[in-house]
Amino acid sequence: MERKGMRTTRKPERIGQLLTVAAAAAQSLARERLRPLGLTPRGWAVLSALAEEGPRPQIDLAAATGTDRTVMTYLLDELERQNLIERARDLSDRRSYQIHLTRRGEETHRRVASELAAQVDTLLRPLDAPDRRQLADLLARVADGWALREGALAQPTRSSQALAALDTLAGSDSSPKRRTRRPTRSRVV
Repeated sequence: MERKGMRTTRKPERIGQLLTVAAAAAQSLARERLRPLGLTPRGWAVLSALAEEGPRPQIDLAAATGTDRTVMTYLLDELERQNLIERARDLSDRRSYQIHLTRRGEETHRRVASELAAQVDTLLRPLDAPDRRQLADLLARVADGWALREGALAQPTRSSQALAALDTLAGSDSSPKRRTRRPTRSRVV
């Protein structure tokens, strides 16, 4: 499976290392774009979750992004200070708030999503369209399996936040699917 001129070996026992290198490269590219906007990868995950699936309670947003509820409060405070999100009292449960993107949050998400997709395109340049689709499918299965293991999802879903840019590049349909969420344990992202 070695391609001519390539030095990276593709032994199954190296898959963890290869995933780590690819993830580090993707995160580095994302940070380059997010930092000037005052966004972090976690803040970006919140904006993406709201853009993809609409307003939701804070606890659901925490579960969708794999973020501890306490950390989520801090993230939302920061995003609210930047006028990217707003909290509105939930009319069906006055004890909780629905988190919404502001107009500025929607515009920021649209602009950054296309720029991040271009950066991911740079990362995935060695892959043709079928390889990209296959990579997106395989990574989605891994991410969904992990989410199930961690209790973030009651059932697997095709679209994971971390794979949105890959889905776009692969040209696959990643329209949001209905999920059943339960609170998750804290995970470092």
